[in-house]
Amino acid sequence: MKKYLPLLLVPLVSWGTQDVFDMPRLHPQHRQLVQEMVQSVRAGRIEDMEAVARKGISVFPQDATWHYNLACALSYRSDKTESLAMLERAIELGFRNAKMIEQDNDLKNLAKEPRFKALLEKAGQLQGKPITGVPQPQATTSVMGLPVKIEAGNTLWDFDKGCFHTLLTLVPPSLNKISNYAPDYAGPASKEIQQWMQEGTASGNFGDLYLNRDNGHSALAYTNFPGLTPVVYGADAKAKQANIGLPNAFLIYPLIGNASIAITAGPFWRSMPRAIQTDPYQPSAAFQWMLANQCWLYPAHRDYTAETGDLYPVNMPYYIISKGSSFSDMPFMEAIVATYAAFRPETKQALVSKSLLVPTVQMILRATQKNLKTPEDYLTSLAHPIVFDATNLNVEAMVKMAHELTPQNIPLPVVLRTLKDATTESGIDYFDQRSEGLFDTPFAIARVVRGVRSKTRTMTLEAHIPGIPQPSTPFVWKLLQGDPTKVTIKPLTPNASQVEISLDYHGVYRPNPTAWMTSRVEIGCFLKTSQHYSMPSLVSFAYLPNEERLYRADGKIQSVDYANPKHRYADPLLTLPKKWKDLYDYTSQGQLKGWYRTRKTGSSDRFTYAGHRVLTTDKLNRPLKTCGVQYIPRQEGENIPSELTYVDNLQHLFIYSYTSDEDLIGTFKQEK
Repeated sequence: MKKYLPLLLVPLVSWGTQDVFDMPRLHPQHRQLVQEMVQSVRAGRIEDMEAVARKGISVFPQDATWHYNLACALSYRSDKTESLAMLERAIELGFRNAKMIEQDNDLKNLAKEPRFKALLEKAGQLQGKPITGVPQPQATTSVMGLPVKIEAGNTLWDFDKGCFHTLLTLVPPSLNKISNYAPDYAGPASKEIQQWMQEGTASGNFGDLYLNRDNGHSALAYTNFPGLTPVVYGADAKAKQANIGLPNAFLIYPLIGNASIAITAGPFWRSMPRAIQTDPYQPSAAFQWMLANQCWLYPAHRDYTAETGDLYPVNMPYYIISKGSSFSDMPFMEAIVATYAAFRPETKQALVSKSLLVPTVQMILRATQKNLKTPEDYLTSLAHPIVFDATNLNVEAMVKMAHELTPQNIPLPVVLRTLKDATTESGIDYFDQRSEGLFDTPFAIARVVRGVRSKTRTMTLEAHIPGIPQPSTPFVWKLLQGDPTKVTIKPLTPNASQVEISLDYHGVYRPNPTAWMTSRVEIGCFLKTSQHYSMPSLVSFAYLPNEERLYRADGKIQSVDYANPKHRYADPLLTLPKKWKDLYDYTSQGQLKGWYRTRKTGSSDRFTYAGHRVLTTDKLNRPLKTCGVQYIPRQEGENIPSELTYVDNLQHLFIYSYTSDEDLIGTFKQEK
């Protein structure tokens, strides 16, 4: 039943009253409906499948797939008349894969109907033809260097990826030779780039796009870069605010983009990078933008200052963060555009075709920082800060390195994969509603270390280069931020393609005497596939600043104060405020018996090792009758993050039993 999973197998544009720029607003409803449909299919609940499909049609009345899903649900109910009607409507709206329809077991009840065979013929006849009454977006043709619009007439919405696809075709200007435009280049490193353009050894910015997503607040002077094509938004897109915020459109050309804005009000204030890091879907989207040859830049704003410290839970190589607020991204934008221009035409073509343009630019930016004194410094934190300082920017070195690259010496980024990870259980190891895993993407993996029971957390990772099973040089793993006495990276294979990472509890700490406070540990993986190391693929571990942990000498947890006694800022999208402290209780042999919880109000509760709240005890003060516990958020007021609290779940009562008076742990079973 694959049709219920992605639902949309091709990009979709909306019609009628739903213009395409309504789709970001409607997409969360689509995502929720998909989840409901998946659950209904897995449970075999035909009535629910039908209800969800009807809801899908009500929200997206011109979507072929929701009509097809309803046809399948009705077929199961043997409602052949309406099922065939929905199937015909799905075909009219574009669901025209006759072979798939014919072989779909969900429609087997219709197979013997004459109308079904007629509909198969209709699907075959209409396949590849325009949908009647539905305007089809067409590519906009524009001369390189002149503005081109994102508007309804050239834009589709892809429900599978949750983004726009804008159809553009760029044509060279009348003077085809790049050398003719060399004198017009007025960006950084102009002497070098003008000379290379004159020689024909630099590609210039012909075929490159520039996209601003802060409504022109921090806009690049694109006319300084001959051939650079600004992408602007039409009135229909602006009316729905599709022109502001994080990237949301695939285009087929290389792109430099920026959004010099931040969420400045309310409890969820944050910079654009922190919005990416803490969202369930944006990290994967950021990776997709990199694959699409889009290089994005954002200011750190209040997430990285002497006052707040370093508030980022993750370091990832998918974008560039500039130190400062508005306009701090401008020097980096100019440097990246200049780097794009400096690539040799054949090198740039290879980079774009292999989706390696942005990884290579990331490597170049990092390798040329002014604070690097030796080549070995590239494998240290000096080259890979979470936030880049413009005072370390060396544009001349960047364009020179870019110009010297050939298709044969392009560095290849390392793809990471988690082989084994720590297992933690909600309600015992942690109490927040989100799990430890933030995301796993090919070039960045991130965890929030929520599990408190063990001082040491481990993870086993694999590194590889697609298409190169056995690289000639070993993978290099480096601790970029963290206490080296608390982190161990143990190779498990001769070339370090697999490693076990172990790290002890860090909490909030200062990486070095001059650094700002942080709660993130990060490890980079590199490979030297040519004369250059790759950009770093990064693994991040974040600790929660609103808790204080104390561990015993044997590494087991002794106490956790969740009441944030030092009043540190903690991201409410990662952890909710809690007003209690837990003190853990062990047997003399070190077995966990449970914990005692003291609330800020002064009241206290007792919990077993299984996370059950103790209701009664026996004569030896051992838990006898217990109940399950449900942790829920409680909203205290507007513009205040929800507080995490807990209530007894009296639907789940447990009885503990013991083998002898010496048995202090016991076993439990649910009370019937």
